[in-house]
Amino acid sequence: MRKPIAICLFASVIFTGAQVAELQPGLVLTWQVGEVKSSTVVPNLWLYVPAGKQPSPFVPAGRFTATFDGFVNIDLRGDYSFHATGKGGVKLEVNNAVLLDLKGIGGVAQAKTKNVRLNKGANAIKVTYANPSKGDAQLRIFWSEQPDKPLPHEPIRNGQLTHLSSASLAQASLVETGREIFIEHRCQRCHASEGAGIPELAMSGPDFAAIGDRRHRGWMAQWILDPKAQRPAARMPKLLHGDTAPAEAAAMAAYLSTLKGPAKPVVEFPNADFEAGKELAGQLNCVGCHTLPGAAAVKGKLSLNHVNQKFPAGELVDFLRAPNRHFAWTRMPKFALTSKEAWNVSQWLRLNAQAHAEPKRDEDAVVIARGEKLVTTLGCINCHNHKSENKFKAPKLAALMADKWMGGCLADEPHGKSLHFGFSAPQSAALRAFGATDRQSLHRHAPAEFARRQMRVLNCNNCHGELDGFAKLDSIGLKLRPEWMQSILAGTLKQRPRPWLPHRMPAFPARAKPLAQGIAQAHGYAPRTVPEPADVDAKLAEVGRQLVGVDGGFSCIACHGVKNREPLQVFEAQGINFAQVGARLQPEFFLRWMLAPLRVDPQSRMPDYFDDDARSVLVDVLEGDAKKQIEAIRQYLRQGNKMKIPVMQ
Repeated sequence: MRKPIAICLFASVIFTGAQVAELQPGLVLTWQVGEVKSSTVVPNLWLYVPAGKQPSPFVPAGRFTATFDGFVNIDLRGDYSFHATGKGGVKLEVNNAVLLDLKGIGGVAQAKTKNVRLNKGANAIKVTYANPSKGDAQLRIFWSEQPDKPLPHEPIRNGQLTHLSSASLAQASLVETGREIFIEHRCQRCHASEGAGIPELAMSGPDFAAIGDRRHRGWMAQWILDPKAQRPAARMPKLLHGDTAPAEAAAMAAYLSTLKGPAKPVVEFPNADFEAGKELAGQLNCVGCHTLPGAAAVKGKLSLNHVNQKFPAGELVDFLRAPNRHFAWTRMPKFALTSKEAWNVSQWLRLNAQAHAEPKRDEDAVVIARGEKLVTTLGCINCHNHKSENKFKAPKLAALMADKWMGGCLADEPHGKSLHFGFSAPQSAALRAFGATDRQSLHRHAPAEFARRQMRVLNCNNCHGELDGFAKLDSIGLKLRPEWMQSILAGTLKQRPRPWLPHRMPAFPARAKPLAQGIAQAHGYAPRTVPEPADVDAKLAEVGRQLVGVDGGFSCIACHGVKNREPLQVFEAQGINFAQVGARLQPEFFLRWMLAPLRVDPQSRMPDYFDDDARSVLVDVLEGDAKKQIEAIRQYLRQGNKMKIPVMQ
């Protein structure tokens, strides 16, 4: 008893101290390569770094240590155990007691701690990891609230890991924020930096090809004159200043309006179904990022009142169907809308948006020539693809010493010919903090960091965890294989996993591969699924086929379809077709899910077929051993479209 009591007393001291400053979500993760250190905040105790790659944008490649620091918070005192898997060395301390100290862990080796008593509230936790001398670095630490039960350890639930902030962490966070602002505003398109870099270094703005067809001239003039007046969160800078700015913006818009493509065939659309358009806009959760026409403005969301001013007839339909056609890195989701769906949505938006009639304007060759000169000399072609010669020059990033980050684009007020982004004081401070670094982080792609940042940029949490059928993102990489994630993010998945749900998972093709691989690595998995060592166990798969059927099985097919067969009788919620499951789920997740679905997702309608002792109600199949039965079902599901139909009556 002495050891648990000592730990509890220590925890109470830590908890009391933690009240001085409010605990923040996530753990502090400090990377160290040689003498170089960098800290950030991460939501879990997982990592994966391919051999020879840098673990963070802010440290170089090389042998590294990763130290996780913070607290694990529980509601009631109890006994727990921890489990580490991966490759490398790991030391785990909880409330200053060393629970694990391993020089190397590998693969699925068992590295389980003894039971430890944790106190109610915040318990200090520290994990020190060292990457292996050869091969990829990998670590996943789970825990168990039922350490004496034969159930797999599970992720520490979202929100239970916290940390205390510090001055050094605040500074590191400021640099991270500055780097993100630099990237998202495409500063690297003007201030070039030599060498291979992160994926976003290739990120450009919308293509100028045929922009005269796609946008109204009047809207372009207003946008060029002051982008932030049209969209407060606009990334594009204000190019023009002074009394001549309105006329120059009009000239640039006049030139851009001459950039047209081949004549499009006339398309006859039926009368719009406005109710269907409104309903679909709701199903697509447009309000996650936008305020709909006629609605009051909401900070951080783009109003759609302007669609009539912006889009000529027919162009809003094309944009809704393929928003990435002229802008690969757009944040606008691709929903794979049909022509009819896009027509109904576009017309419902136009009906409710501010009315607009684009005035006819005479062509003026002098004005157009003036506009072309401005477009080619003000830096537009640095961000926008265009066939004309780019005559704008800006200093390379290496030439911008720290003192240069006080003026120019970062000046408080626009002046001269400098671009003006209108950064807030905190944004400017963050950019200057980033500018004070060596900026080598722009040339170090860390997929896990990329994924966390892009999910924030794309507002993924506005749907995930908010809409029915969209899982929370805190452990999505533990659940889904990276190849499957890449397919759904690219929009190439042939069959929707849940076609009965009204909501849709959008596609972001330009980001699909690095985002899927980054999500996997952030959850401690390789960027590509490691092939299983053997083919499907046919004998075991046949047992699995029996187990999912109605004759001596669990009747899983009541809710799950099998290939082209519909489920027999859905009770509360339909399940994903069994032909898709094998390619979709990670084996570790499948085991935890099958054993205790409500522990994985408290909102799940999936029945619980096994008890806390991992025993099955079907005692005559595989000795009633739940884990063996689950593996038999997994072997059956691995066959995909080659699986045989189970007994369904």
